[in-house]
Amino acid sequence: MLEEWEKAEQGKKYLADVESEKQPTAPIEVKPIPQEYRPFTDEETKKLIKDGAVIFSLIGETIEHQRTTGRLFRYIADGGDRLLKLPSIKTQVAIYPDPRRFFIPNSGNKDLPTQEKLTEKDGQELRKRLGLKDDGVDVIIPDQASTLTELIFQHLDKTTKKGNPVWLFGEDYGYLYGRTKNPVNESGSHVAYVGDAYPDYGVSVNDWNADDGHDRLRVVRLIVAKKK
Repeated sequence: MLEEWEKAEQGKKYLADVESEKQPTAPIEVKPIPQEYRPFTDEETKKLIKDGAVIFSLIGETIEHQRTTGRLFRYIADGGDRLLKLPSIKTQVAIYPDPRRFFIPNSGNKDLPTQEKLTEKDGQELRKRLGLKDDGVDVIIPDQASTLTELIFQHLDKTTKKGNPVWLFGEDYGYLYGRTKNPVNESGSHVAYVGDAYPDYGVSVNDWNADDGHDRLRVVRLIVAKKK
């Protein structure tokens, strides 16, 4: 079970933290990843909404900022500045809130390279279904864990205002996780994943080997518009 692995890893990280306290470490300079996306066109917006998607405008929040402003986190992996200070993409994104369409089908139990291929295929199928050009919308695995956490909190705020608060990655979503490409160590061998959200405790941000998969570790159907 993923939870058992998490507990074991958290125990290891605690011991590592104790050791690391003995030797000071230099801060890591974290630069925003260059933007490759643009706002959706009117045509793309209409077709996405008609198809059941919901559009959000992400503003480049960091997990560090979210935590200091009181957003709920059950757990945050020891990824240092490369995890806490990396801002989300600053652009429009679209998701399908319907739990049956939120994740890319059959994306569990796959390593990151295989999940990237599935994501590319899902983008091709999306463009074909909506009748959009190949240089239009795309489906991505985010480079930043903060992209998924900001999306979670924006969606929570939006549904709360409507009187029915919904946590993405919560009960309706099977408490599953979404993969990111956000490295949590210097080599990049481990990348962050986000999910397993509970109203009383918040969302978990943990890490997993990029070369490994797990049934509960899926890919969110995260839609962006490519720069032309």
